[in-house]
Amino acid sequence: MTKLRSVSSPSGDTKSRILAAATQAFSETGFYGTSINSIAEAVEIKKPSLLHHFSSKEKLYGAVLEQVSSRLMADLEHTIASTENEKQQLLNVMDGFYRWGKERPDEAILILREMLDNPQRAASAHNWYLAPWLEQLCELIRRGQQNGHFKNLEPMAFLYNMIGAQHYFVVSLPTLKQILSASDFKALLKQQREELLELITIRLFQ
Repeated sequence: MTKLRSVSSPSGDTKSRILAAATQAFSETGFYGTSINSIAEAVEIKKPSLLHHFSSKEKLYGAVLEQVSSRLMADLEHTIASTENEKQQLLNVMDGFYRWGKERPDEAILILREMLDNPQRAASAHNWYLAPWLEQLCELIRRGQQNGHFKNLEPMAFLYNMIGAQHYFVVSLPTLKQILSASDFKALLKQQREELLELITIRLFQ
């Protein structure tokens, strides 16, 4: 079993440290491969102390997903509020999504694992934390279609293709970093961003 890196916090906030360790753990080994004990060890606390903050692994996993979803929603809402044109809104949102995946790979991989794991838990899950974010993006595309900016395609199918391609890239980064030179890896990061935005333009824009 992979040993998690120790998680510290300048503020000494135990709950934040637990969430940080849990994000790493669920990203690396998924919901079913992660134990409460391994997270407690990474935070350097006892299991009962962790359970004081989060009463079960399911509650902790939900809190991690809620934190990630809230961050994505805040970025999305800020972008929409600060830009009037639907084309630029979508480009800015997807550019932000690219930067988020590059800067927070644990969270990006966690979402990919959640998409793989969720069908097994769907019967008992009460909600999917990423649903509001996806629905907001779909609504943005529908508005653009109504205003004549976007082609008439299915928003959810389009988004899943874009998000899936970006997640695959993020998951591949550790391997690519090992096999490419530093200059080629840096160039690849820039090229991936340009390819993503160009693909959106070709596929969606009128």
